[in-house]
Amino acid sequence: MNNSNNKKTHKRLLIVLLLVAITAGGVSIFSMLGKSQEERRNREYEVSLVNALKNSYEGIEEVHITDPSYASIPSDSWGAKVKIFFSDSKQLSYIIAFNKQNNEIRSRDFQNNSRKDDNQYLINHRGITEKNVKVIYSNGETGEQ
Repeated sequence: MNNSNNKKTHKRLLIVLLLVAITAGGVSIFSMLGKSQEERRNREYEVSLVNALKNSYEGIEEVHITDPSYASIPSDSWGAKVKIFFSDSKQLSYIIAFNKQNNEIRSRDFQNNSRKDDNQYLINHRGITEKNVKVIYSNGETGEQ
């Protein structure tokens, strides 16, 4: 009889441990899927942003994107830190807001008086970059667009 109780206790313990393992595995899978979905969304926005930059300014050679962010509720608005390297060795770094729906690039950085020269540089370089641009995406991967 005592042996029977031990078997029942072990069986219950095994069932509880199995349930814990299954739950932990499920949470882990959903977490990875969420991260993967976030990375895909970031890449989609980053590709759109680089295309918008290429269609706005001439002479872009390289773009580095870091620290992507968006509202907790996914929307068309997205932001990131961007460093742009131009063919004349000029480098501009700023935080942008980008609306993928209408390809609108906005920057609060250039509203400051201290950034007037950078703003004027961009105005003077309005145009299209037709050649491929090296891109370092926010996840560290490198590509060309």
